[in-house]
Amino acid sequence: MHDHELQLNINFYRQLEMANKSMQELEEFMKKADKAHELVSLLQSEDSSVVKDTQDKIDKILQNDWEEEDEDGYRTKEGFSKSCINKIEDGSKPPGPNDVIGGFPDMPSDQAGFMRAVEEDANKRAENRKRKEEKSKIRRKNGNEYFKNGKYEEAIAEYDIAIKLTGWEVSLYTNKAQCYFKMKDFDKAIEACDKALYIEDDFTKGYVQKSNSLIAKKSFKEAVECLELCLETCKSGTGVVDGYLTKARMLLAIETDNQEVISSVSADDKKEFQHFLTKLGSKKPFEATIASELLLKNLQESYLNVRLFRALGGIEIMKNQLVRHSEHTLHVNLFGILKCVLCEDRLTFFTWIYADPTPSLVAHAKNEKYRMLVLLLMQKLVFWDADEIVDGFLEFWSDGIMRQVFAACFSEKETKAMSVLILGKAIQNNTFLIRYKNEVIEMLKCVSNYIPRLVEEDIAEQKTWIGGLSGLSMTPIARSLLDKSFWTIFLPLLDFLHKQDRNSMIDDLLASGMNFTLDSKNIAEHGLEITEKLVGLCGNPVFKKAPLLLNRVLERCPNTVLAEDKGQFASLLKVIKSQSDLQSDSLSTAIKLLTRSTANSIQARKWVVKYNIMEKLVSLLESNTLSKDSSKSAVAILSNAALTCAHCFQDESVCRKQEPEIIDTFLKHAKADKGVAIQQNAAIALARLATQNPVLLERLRQLRGLEVLHSRFSLPEGSS
Repeated sequence: MHDHELQLNINFYRQLEMANKSMQELEEFMKKADKAHELVSLLQSEDSSVVKDTQDKIDKILQNDWEEEDEDGYRTKEGFSKSCINKIEDGSKPPGPNDVIGGFPDMPSDQAGFMRAVEEDANKRAENRKRKEEKSKIRRKNGNEYFKNGKYEEAIAEYDIAIKLTGWEVSLYTNKAQCYFKMKDFDKAIEACDKALYIEDDFTKGYVQKSNSLIAKKSFKEAVECLELCLETCKSGTGVVDGYLTKARMLLAIETDNQEVISSVSADDKKEFQHFLTKLGSKKPFEATIASELLLKNLQESYLNVRLFRALGGIEIMKNQLVRHSEHTLHVNLFGILKCVLCEDRLTFFTWIYADPTPSLVAHAKNEKYRMLVLLLMQKLVFWDADEIVDGFLEFWSDGIMRQVFAACFSEKETKAMSVLILGKAIQNNTFLIRYKNEVIEMLKCVSNYIPRLVEEDIAEQKTWIGGLSGLSMTPIARSLLDKSFWTIFLPLLDFLHKQDRNSMIDDLLASGMNFTLDSKNIAEHGLEITEKLVGLCGNPVFKKAPLLLNRVLERCPNTVLAEDKGQFASLLKVIKSQSDLQSDSLSTAIKLLTRSTANSIQARKWVVKYNIMEKLVSLLESNTLSKDSSKSAVAILSNAALTCAHCFQDESVCRKQEPEIIDTFLKHAKADKGVAIQQNAAIALARLATQNPVLLERLRQLRGLEVLHSRFSLPEGSS
């Protein structure tokens, strides 16, 4: 290696190792490195003047001294020997094994020696870095302990020492930001987050913590912009950002509307309303009670007053009064005000939510007098907007509180069904479900234990319960825990509702049943009873979900067929006789069940013939032809119709009664362009007709149908 190149490489290596001291230094260094790289090739020039000029330029690039931090965080200076290149060029003796080149002692001039020295130096630096990281971890751990104990200044001091050792670790800056946030020094918290984002601009936590401090400063617009930038910049970990962004946007909307409302009312109206709020916030219960009565009347008169109540800080006053006068009759009026303002205005509702009213709500949920009012507020919460449940309210609930409220509400008859309805809606929010999974499991166990007693409830409560079960059935965890109890009560509840002519409730119950069949392990125990009941409902067009649920039951219970009972078949045959639409779910499911039953029951085949159902099936086959554009429902209906007929044609007496034209009908479908199943089923029917009725066999020969049969029975094994 040329000595000039050796010297340049040594200094280049040293500078590269030192460059991580700060991002600004790194940028400066890379500019120099790029320039040096351009000059290296010129050192090989045969023109001595070019080499000399290049050496001068390199000297200028490398003229700066670099500061290096030792393992304890102190800074030292090391200079570089810029004259060694010139000495070599001037014919001086090349540096020996004990000479210093660019600040490296005992650096050999040969390439192998140079690489060994570089490796040794790299190992020393790696060890030094490792020692720093170990010391930094200790300081971080100390800081975390101080933070847990509320000693935020001490925690910051520990984090600062850790930053001196491993300043590239961005989480140290956000740890400092958390301390400043707790100390309500939001500007310093933002500054710490900015430093973290300067080092790593796709650090999601840095954006989130910065937005929290901006929200605390009521800089809602800046918080929204911060989180939107996070979504644009960060590649991972942004799943939680949507929730924070929703909250920031909601707070910005609240602030904007507050300003608009205040500017739209006169000074006198504002002063009068402020007077009401001042009296409402009085420490004297009697005075606050009178003010609450007058205020409630004003709120009921005008939606503008509801918005003004929010804009002038009424929510904060309400929060304080609920805690201050927890046992006074004033609470009746306070809850009346809450119900009025929270149910009328979405922005007021979320102002209440972000005021963190958890303690007062929990206290009142345990009080029988106010439990229903608390529940009404919770119901409003989950039905305002499912996507904002966690972001709006439940994020403030600590572990165990949710279960306390649910247990208190579930323990009373008046609030039991409503609490299930709310739970069913809440757990559809995946974030809520993940956060409160253990609590949800305990709640669902309570629900499961009570479900068998649903028949004892009055109609109004049953309706609410069915709504709750519908919501619960949307999630796998609820289906798993409630599966057994749901199918135990399904038929008794269905019978009860049917006798009461509660058709809409029946359809809701059937919809829940469809969800429970998705992964049920207990439906097989009740498969036959449910099938028989649903067959009866399929004939009534009011129950649109009945055929859909019956189809699901048949899929989950492959061995279920109707018993050999004439009454059970009556409803099934009625459905088939009354419909001809190939898009009908009822017809499709009924023929599917009929096909399964005739495959296993001689009596079922006899009833199909006796009550002219086979004529209906043949008529469907005769009047419809499948094509490439035919729907799946049409293919299924005609395929099963052909197979049901084939089952009945096992009886020789049935075949001998058929007219020759029936061959034309089945041959048409054996030649169909769509559906291997319809082709094969029609071919099976043709084969049985032809083998048991010579007249039909002759008709098949005339139409050259034997070749068709041969081709259909030669289809690849497994086709269906």
